[in-house]
Amino acid sequence: MTFSAAGKGLFAAIMMGFGGLLVTPQAQASVAAPGPEGTWLVEEKDGIFGIAPCPSDSSRLCGRLVGMDYTDAEPEKDIWGRSECGLEIISDMKRRKNGRWHGTILDPRSGRTYQASMWLADANTLKLRGYIGLAIFGETQTWKRVVNPAIGVQCRMKKSD
Repeated sequence: MTFSAAGKGLFAAIMMGFGGLLVTPQAQASVAAPGPEGTWLVEEKDGIFGIAPCPSDSSRLCGRLVGMDYTDAEPEKDIWGRSECGLEIISDMKRRKNGRWHGTILDPRSGRTYQASMWLADANTLKLRGYIGLAIFGETQTWKRVVNPAIGVQCRMKKSD
């Protein structure tokens, strides 16, 4: 197909008009699939974690307990007597080439730290596996992404109607 000078100008104008709709490498980066960053409702639906870059190393992810379902006046305490509200439980998660994140997870009731990996099953489903030594000696939980969770003071989860 050949274009006259006027036709080439029209073709260029049309392509420039579609430029906003074309997916360039820069646009692909900004429209990339969501990562594990965000807020997640745990499998038992009694806690919400916020996963974000670690304060000490933004290339790694950490997770804090930001919402809890509890009946006492104050949130549960860890083994050292600290409130579990805001406690960093997922630490130092580094992204691997296979797309999974590997780091550690704390059991606040025993004080023990375990190896852990997490990955997205889909955009709104996070799999978190804690284990000792080899990943086959562990347990996987399935968490669901939540947007704008209802959380009150001291990390108290508000009941939905």
